[in-house]
Amino acid sequence: MRALTDRKHGGLLAAVLFSCVLGCAVGCSVRRGVEPRPAGTERPGLGDLTSAADRARLEVIAAARANASDDGSYRIGPDDLLDIRIPDLLEAQAQAAAPHGAQGGAEPAAVSGAPTFQQGVRVTGAGEVSLPLLGMVEAKGLTPTELEHEIARRLVAADILRSPHVSVLVAEYRSRVVAVSGSVERPGLYPITKPGTTLTDILWAAGGPNRDAGRVIEFVPAADGGAGDRSPLRLDLELLLGLAGRDGRMPNPPARPGDVVSVAPAGSVLVDGWVEKPGSYPVTRGLTVSGALAAAGGQVFAADRRRATVKRVLGPGEDRSFTVDLDAVAHGVAADPPVVDGDVIRLPVSASRVVPWGMWTVAREMVHVGGNVLLF
Repeated sequence: MRALTDRKHGGLLAAVLFSCVLGCAVGCSVRRGVEPRPAGTERPGLGDLTSAADRARLEVIAAARANASDDGSYRIGPDDLLDIRIPDLLEAQAQAAAPHGAQGGAEPAAVSGAPTFQQGVRVTGAGEVSLPLLGMVEAKGLTPTELEHEIARRLVAADILRSPHVSVLVAEYRSRVVAVSGSVERPGLYPITKPGTTLTDILWAAGGPNRDAGRVIEFVPAADGGAGDRSPLRLDLELLLGLAGRDGRMPNPPARPGDVVSVAPAGSVLVDGWVEKPGSYPVTRGLTVSGALAAAGGQVFAADRRRATVKRVLGPGEDRSFTVDLDAVAHGVAADPPVVDGDVIRLPVSASRVVPWGMWTVAREMVHVGGNVLLF
């Protein structure tokens, strides 16, 4: 039994020593292979969630929409439901349906004493509404006030009413809407009903991000003058909503009908390297690099805390890697970057610590009481 135990410990010792030598070689090569980044290329801050290309596109879209001539009034479109009221139209309709000569040349009744025509009218796909005595009336692209004037003009031109009073209200908005989906409190279609409505206004109208939301927004702009390209933009939610304080902001363009905004869920982060429990961990609100490493059980003794690396995908064909000094973060002299879905955090080995760690591991495994109980 003693020979078997000695052989077991001897094999364990050889294996551990081999891993120490290998780890030392790897650690040394890692240290020698790390080159300092050029100044200005290392951006471990909050703005890392948006690529330079997406930020440039967003600035173009914001500028084009800000300069576009738009009075902000709601323009009627297909599928909108309108509430149209025309006093005296029922009386005129009854007179038109009476036998020839039955009217006796009488003038239409006064508006105040006449019944009121009221109807909920759905705008057709062609942008028209159907009204008695008038037939199809073009409504697409008009404001409710402009449609009132157009209906009144046609009533007078058709000699149906002399002084018509027309009221048009939008009962249900269906055309000038922005689609909001994903991790928000109330996903759905939200109309642009007032001047200056921005993307953040639409997001807050949807209740804002919910508890499962991450920090990434996919924004598909409508095909207007500033957005011929409808490929998605990947934006930083906190920067867009202005929640990052002095760390920076990004353009907040006016919303346009046809925009699509999707808030991605928090997702997960992969922690690898010299940590106690490498693996995938869910991203929670406010999770940072040091927090993700703590969730993985923290670093082992041989880890190099000054060279934790984060690899982040910013978009198709574009990613960024940066280094985080965890010792500087712990002392409050460096930022602790937030993590997002898909980040890969790796804690490398320290060349100066790997040999002591290997020797300590050997001692811990070999020194037992009765061959089973650890002394320390």
